[in-house]
Amino acid sequence: MSLLPGLHPSIRANRNAKVISPRHLIDDMRYVLEKLLQTIFIAYGVICMKSHPTSLSSAVVAEMQNVNDRRETPLPLHNTGGGTTPPSHFWSDRLFEGGLIISLALYYIFCNPSLPIGLFPHANPLFALPFLVLFAIFCWYRLPFAIALLPLTLPYYFYQKPIIGSSRFSLVEITLGICVLVALLRHLFIHQERRLSWTRLRNLLGPFLLPILVFLLVAGLSITIAYAQKPALRTFREEVLDPLLYVVLALSYLRTRQDLQRLLVALLGTGMVIALLGIGQMLFFQNTLVKEADGIRRVHTVYGSANSIGLLFDYVIPLALALLMARISWRVRLVVLALCVPLFYTLYLSNSRGAWIAVPVAAFFIIAFAIRNRKVLLISGSILAVVLIISAFVFQTQISEFVNGHTNAKGISSLAKRPYIWQSALNMIHDSPWLGYGLDNWLCHYSPNKVCKNNLHKYWIVRDPVTHASTGLADEPNISHPHNVFLHVWVSMGVFGLLAFGVVLILFFWLFARIIKQLARSQLADSPHLRWMAVGLAGAMLAAMLQGQIDSAFLEQDLAFCFWMLVTALLLLRDLSGTTWRDASGRPLDRRQVGLVKATE
Repeated sequence: MSLLPGLHPSIRANRNAKVISPRHLIDDMRYVLEKLLQTIFIAYGVICMKSHPTSLSSAVVAEMQNVNDRRETPLPLHNTGGGTTPPSHFWSDRLFEGGLIISLALYYIFCNPSLPIGLFPHANPLFALPFLVLFAIFCWYRLPFAIALLPLTLPYYFYQKPIIGSSRFSLVEITLGICVLVALLRHLFIHQERRLSWTRLRNLLGPFLLPILVFLLVAGLSITIAYAQKPALRTFREEVLDPLLYVVLALSYLRTRQDLQRLLVALLGTGMVIALLGIGQMLFFQNTLVKEADGIRRVHTVYGSANSIGLLFDYVIPLALALLMARISWRVRLVVLALCVPLFYTLYLSNSRGAWIAVPVAAFFIIAFAIRNRKVLLISGSILAVVLIISAFVFQTQISEFVNGHTNAKGISSLAKRPYIWQSALNMIHDSPWLGYGLDNWLCHYSPNKVCKNNLHKYWIVRDPVTHASTGLADEPNISHPHNVFLHVWVSMGVFGLLAFGVVLILFFWLFARIIKQLARSQLADSPHLRWMAVGLAGAMLAAMLQGQIDSAFLEQDLAFCFWMLVTALLLLRDLSGTTWRDASGRPLDRRQVGLVKATE
């Protein structure tokens, strides 16, 4: 069975063909249209089965068999004057990628009253359904493409799409739902489809399986003890279940370096879209941006907070920096350098101080791995440390003003409020350390507010217990999380959720170290590509967790997906690089054992 279902054998056999002509592009489009017509015939047959079940079911099954048989029938070769060359694999992939993106974008834009720039916003949402059907058809023939491109849908969860009646879902949930449905249908109707293998999935997850299962179980259990169970259930679906479902789907269908590369490029593409939206917002809609107490205007694009841009960029920019430092084509790195300009400019416009610190730290981390000579690395690190220490003394005042960050009308900085928020979280944990308070139930216990009205004890601290000075939190009763990723998990899911989350993080960096060692001693031709991916993934996780010490870097819908996408990508990278888990004795397998293991797989 092909790793790319529906891709013609003659195209697969000539993946590196260099000849590209308009005739090839036309034949690729004809090939795609033929597949669409075949799928429409099958769908029509399924719909009509109710009235003529016996006669039509056999016809539909026969046509589905023809679809699979035609995948193994070579297409006619093109006469180019210098030999014969099949249709370009490159353009065939680009056609399907474009079809997936455009069809889903049209479905989202049409008949969506949540969007400020939607088309026909008050029309019946069912009128947009043909675009979703078209997207599903493209998914049928290129499901790995759809799964890898899913990061492009992440930032738009505030603008949910109505489906039927009052039911609304975010774009990422709709996309994930279609991908899961298509995967199940393929598994049912295509007998050769054996991607969804529990044994393979278990081997790919390795030691990650247990903490992930514990995390899922504890998160589900937290719904039962939550005061507001409806928000807890919704948050469980959006921030726990859906991202973990994506992990299963991605590990089942993404198998090649091209698949993994497409996933990471999609993450970069997501950042680029937000960057361009931020620049456009500052250029054309600057007057609509609220001027804060310290006199600055911060872009927020599709988010409710400008800090959300910085949190997303923590997961995105290190991937670009790692690619920039990789030992690959200078043309590729030149393009990446050009793409970094809008990313960093929008990060500057967001004024997210946490990201301003986290991203440079990740950059130093990536540069350190780019320097292969240990002596040069030690000398450079020592010089940098001395420069930083001297700068800390010389620019002490400027650094203090920068770290204090934004201030409110009373002159109290956002950083000065953090310890009181953390203390409120610790007080909550002291009273319920084992199970926490449930997902998205922080506001029910933190302060009196209009979001979660109740008579429960409140933990917010409006005056300093010692000096009795105002903490500045009385003006912000709707702070929705404790501004620390570990406290956030602990308050939401209890100590077992925190332990599971911590184990996943430890395993992530442990596996990163093993992959780097494996790539250093292997002779794989793809080692430079795999290395930049590994370093970029570790840098992104480092940046996210650094800013997560003063903000929410995980339990938000887009950030939860980003977190688990990094974990998924690293697990796929382990498989592609030939890095193994430990043997029965607990020691890493040596190269001879690695060869034996791969020979038996």
